[in-house]
Amino acid sequence: MISKSKLHYFKALSQKKGRDKVGVFLVEGWRNVEEAMGAAGGIEILLYTKEAKGESRYSSLFSAALKRSREPLEVTAKEFGQIADTVTGQGIAAVVKRFSLDVESEIRRLLIKENAFVLGADHIADPGNLGAIIRTADWFGIDAIILSPGTVDLYNPKVVRSTAGSIFHLPIVSSIEAAGSFEQSLKDLQSGGFRLYGASVKGKGDLRSVKWPKKSFLVIGSEARGISEEAAALLDEHIAIPKFGKAESLNAGVAAGIFLSHASFQLRK
Repeated sequence: MISKSKLHYFKALSQKKGRDKVGVFLVEGWRNVEEAMGAAGGIEILLYTKEAKGESRYSSLFSAALKRSREPLEVTAKEFGQIADTVTGQGIAAVVKRFSLDVESEIRRLLIKENAFVLGADHIADPGNLGAIIRTADWFGIDAIILSPGTVDLYNPKVVRSTAGSIFHLPIVSSIEAAGSFEQSLKDLQSGGFRLYGASVKGKGDLRSVKWPKKSFLVIGSEARGISEEAAALLDEHIAIPKFGKAESLNAGVAAGIFLSHASFQLRK
């Protein structure tokens, strides 16, 4: 049994307000715990049930996680159910420090690279979509992701789970919650030689004809209204995925995958 105050602390991590207050977030499942062990901040608290502890196929991983965690804590299955975001959890989770990437520092790092492909997520509201975008960007070796203010919190449990560990693999920076912060990032990259593209169903450019330069920035807009007017005004080109069927639109995560596969295959020939 854990104390009521401790239980309240863990449950508070399901909310952005709670995560912001203490500077940590919760990852669930064996895969994410394994990835968290290699993260710079390591594991603050390892939460596990008796059943998870007895999982023979994960015995070596569990032993390693115990050694890497600052505070191992066994909880009952009922307590874990109150803490976990998933209905059918695996009985193991970790409290991890949030990343502290600075937008300006990351922009400077990208500007000095000879080749760089950066992805911008503009007001992506659905956690599953953002998680899928991050996972896809990781698959194709994207250099960084920049999130606009108004995009769902990076540490939302559903986002973290949807990334399947990719949240720990590539630089992801959130623009500060201030008007114009995302647009300023676009301007800085554009001034440094990046060509800015926007994924748009109404784009005049055809994805099949795009010749991606060595420094490219692609903005994926929100599911409901696309790219914001402020960001759209800065883009060098709006490009669309050719449509051959009757669907009205594509899921943001799927669209990102199509764009990134096209760009990656071309740039890595």
